[in-house]
Amino acid sequence: MNSYLEAITSLGYGNLHPGGFSHSIKVMSGIPIASNSIILDIGCGTGRTACYLSKTRGAYVFGLDISQKMIEKAQARNLRAGTEAQFIVGNALDMPFRDEVADIVLIESLLIFLPAEEVLKECRRVLKAGGIIVDIEMTAGRTLPDQARQQIKRVCGLPEFLSLEEYASLYENAGFKKIRVERRNLPGPLAGLKEMLHIDRHRAVAKEKMSPELINILLQYRLLTIANRQHLGFGTFIYKKS
Repeated sequence: MNSYLEAITSLGYGNLHPGGFSHSIKVMSGIPIASNSIILDIGCGTGRTACYLSKTRGAYVFGLDISQKMIEKAQARNLRAGTEAQFIVGNALDMPFRDEVADIVLIESLLIFLPAEEVLKECRRVLKAGGIIVDIEMTAGRTLPDQARQQIKRVCGLPEFLSLEEYASLYENAGFKKIRVERRNLPGPLAGLKEMLHIDRHRAVAKEKMSPELINILLQYRLLTIANRQHLGFGTFIYKKS
């Protein structure tokens, strides 16, 4: 795990991807989910969306994350929230699920940290025919200066920093059929007001004090996104396994 993800783990926030929890709720409200649907939340973090879907949609929800600490936080959230999601430590590049098991795969800011093409191959493998993948990812605008792109990649430990169009091409090349792709600007300071409507009562922060190194990484990321906000955005990708 790189230092940026380690810092995120220490914070214990439920949804730090662009758009936040309010965007996840809105997107998932438009996805058909039956009571017997199987949902795989890949890179589930502290399990906030997984627990929400388990509670509100009555589906079978399985969260997967490579971080043992994240999974422990997700399990603690699941217990406190009284939900019935299941959480597993595992690698998105080699998921411990059989072929064609899932009706829905959910991703919230994961492809950006991994070889996206390889992750999508795994997602296609575990999806049933006609299954849906929902993905929310931060994207680089065409006007993003190369120096800023390299700085963001370095601070966050990214292999690449792709545009919305590049993500869409990866989905098509992986054999998915587009349902909807939506581009939005990176949320500004007022976006926090929406998140205040969804207070995370089950957040589990790290008991240990965060190191100055990790605090500095979060500060660098914050300053970079503020300075380059007009060049950044995020995409919501909804595709079907054809």
